[in-house]
Amino acid sequence: MTSDLLRLLEFDKIRAMLADRCHYTVARERALALTPTADPDQVRYLLQVTREALHLLAERPDLSVRGFRDLRPLVDAARHGTTLSPTDLRTLLDTLEAAQALRNAFGRSDRARERYPALAEFFARLVDLPSLRADLARSIGPRGEVLDSASPELAAIRRQLKEAHDRLLEQMRRILAERQEVVQESYVTIREGRYVIPVRADRRAAIAGITHDVSGSGQTLFVEPLEAVELNNRRRELQVAEAHEIERILRALTARVAAEGTTLLQIVEAGAALDLALAKARLALDMDATEPAVLDAVRPSSRGGHPRLRIDLRRARHPLLDPRTAVPIDVELGDCYRILVITGPNTGGKTVALKTVGLLVLMAQAGLFIPAASGSGLSVFPAIYVDIGDEQSIEQNLSTFSSHLRRIVATLGQADETSLVLLDELGAGTDPQEGAALARAVLERLLEIGVLGIVTTHHPELKAVAAGTPGLENASVEFDPVTLAPTYRLVIGLPGRSSALEIAQRLGLPTPVIERARQLLGTGRPQLDLLLDEIRRRLTEAEADAAAAERARIEAEAFRSRAERLLEEAERERQEARARALAELETELRRARELVHRLERLAASPSYPPPHVVESSLRALEEARRRLRETTTRRAATPGGGVEVGDRVEIPALGLEGQVIALLPAAEEVEVQVGQFRVRQPLAAVRRIAADRDRQGQGERDQWSGTVTMEPVSVEPELHLRGLHVEDALARLDRYLDRAARARLPWVRIVHGKGTGALRQAVHAFLREHPLVERWEVAGPFEGGHGVTIVSLRV
Repeated sequence: MTSDLLRLLEFDKIRAMLADRCHYTVARERALALTPTADPDQVRYLLQVTREALHLLAERPDLSVRGFRDLRPLVDAARHGTTLSPTDLRTLLDTLEAAQALRNAFGRSDRARERYPALAEFFARLVDLPSLRADLARSIGPRGEVLDSASPELAAIRRQLKEAHDRLLEQMRRILAERQEVVQESYVTIREGRYVIPVRADRRAAIAGITHDVSGSGQTLFVEPLEAVELNNRRRELQVAEAHEIERILRALTARVAAEGTTLLQIVEAGAALDLALAKARLALDMDATEPAVLDAVRPSSRGGHPRLRIDLRRARHPLLDPRTAVPIDVELGDCYRILVITGPNTGGKTVALKTVGLLVLMAQAGLFIPAASGSGLSVFPAIYVDIGDEQSIEQNLSTFSSHLRRIVATLGQADETSLVLLDELGAGTDPQEGAALARAVLERLLEIGVLGIVTTHHPELKAVAAGTPGLENASVEFDPVTLAPTYRLVIGLPGRSSALEIAQRLGLPTPVIERARQLLGTGRPQLDLLLDEIRRRLTEAEADAAAAERARIEAEAFRSRAERLLEEAERERQEARARALAELETELRRARELVHRLERLAASPSYPPPHVVESSLRALEEARRRLRETTTRRAATPGGGVEVGDRVEIPALGLEGQVIALLPAAEEVEVQVGQFRVRQPLAAVRRIAADRDRQGQGERDQWSGTVTMEPVSVEPELHLRGLHVEDALARLDRYLDRAARARLPWVRIVHGKGTGALRQAVHAFLREHPLVERWEVAGPFEGGHGVTIVSLRV
């Protein structure tokens, strides 16, 4: 695909957006040079890479190739024999370490390769060079300096150099101390690479040595004393030796780089591929883009038919427009029709719709996600032909019409059934009548070729052609005549109208001129416009009704999902409650059996057990009976218990009431009549309410009639008095003993606690005088001790 095509569809701007999201300079170059491919398998692979990068970025948002550097110039220089500098070698080491870190971050497990098979190929090409990396790390420091550890020889030379330097400075300081009268200032400096001292010009003869420099004023001479010449010479010799050794080390490392040049370039390419894939993922996130399906070309069953390439874009947006204001469009090509003819007013969005389709096709074929709704799909087009905009050329002496025609000629000569053709303002720039005829002939020829295409035009004649020609379809972009603003909404199946007279009237053109224009148009065209307006109105109403129905469907689905979730929760709670009740029942039964066995063993014992042992066992058995009775009562009182046909029940999860019309014991369900509907619910999800209300009403009748209903008295065999004042505790104890006696309990437990003993003493004194108490005693050490009193009642 030509660069002119990519420019016309503004693909170059997409490449620039992609390059801005790259972190690696090599990846940025790849992004700016990105071109679509015409191979469907390659397109699927590229989209897979972007998809995996998007998932990897969601899982590891910090993953990047920021530490990578462009090693290509360094490898090329090394191969040509140029010794690399320490800074260059440090750059190479940083890239190798960044590659290793990136490879470790991805992981080497089979799970990572299974989840990201395409990206795993890139990571696999980040080959580790441990030997070269170790040599570089040993030789080059973080600031690009050559380290002492680069070689034993360099370490020895630098050690000797330090010793020579220290001896030289010591000698120079000694000379300064001894010859204070001849020095200008007491310091040591360097001139021409040798250490010197500042000597007064008038005392030069007082010190033997070599003059290396003179101050600007001439008052100071920088002299190397003869005593320090040999030490200076030794220092310089070691410096030269150090430089030679560093040069040797750099040459050796450069040779290693040249030998590993192919692998290093492979690492560069792998890092660029990874960064480009991550940049595509970032672009997709920023555009709120989705992965398009690659639609295969369908071969027709009849001979001579054209392969059916397709475009199915849903709520597609132009990627360069503000997503908050861009109006999405739906476009389908290839199934019912092959060429879409878009009409409508200027600035209404015809060209934007055409460019949107073309640009999204290019993006998909370059492996980029597209700003469209999920479910969109595109076939792969080997060739795309575009004629957009005013390409008038003064240099080539071409008019607007001529420039358009040159592109159309090239399109008709090169396009085939696998091509996508996008023509803007077909037949414009010349006589309207001849332009319309030429446009119709071009459309007919494109249909014969079998291309897929979109054409925009102002010629009204083409509306009728599109309406009556198989393979063509009308479309229009809406324009609000009241606000004089385009809506940018693309309507398939309806031709557009220019709205020129309405716009002119709104802009203040005199009414007589407007009326005369309508007269010149005749009666046919205004009636057609009225018919189109009525169709649009009905279409708008139908779309509004469809949208309302969709909203109602979504609300109903949400209500159904919520009801199902609540029912599931209720069923789960019922099962849990049932399991807990059964477990409690089993525990109490086991305890009761153990107590019975204990009593049987005591009865069978040759020596009669002490009375307190028997009483203690009997009390424990009575306590087990009480707990068993409570557990059974709770089990019987669970939701749904005792529900019969005809009962009024409540469904708490749904907030509804109804009447039971059927019991389904096998499924543990009931069928409830709620208004005009029948609802099947788990037995645990309903609660009987009619019986409760009847019981409440009966209670009221008893109250007003004055009758007394004798019911069995249920009394707990244990009373807790802890924390009460003595007066309140004794009053409660008196009432409790009365009820316990009426319930015919043989004994009860009074829990008063130990504390200071005041409440216990008051309770014991009260029990001594109470007529219903036969006897009492303090509980055993394992039954509460002094904090509990066991009371035997008169039965």
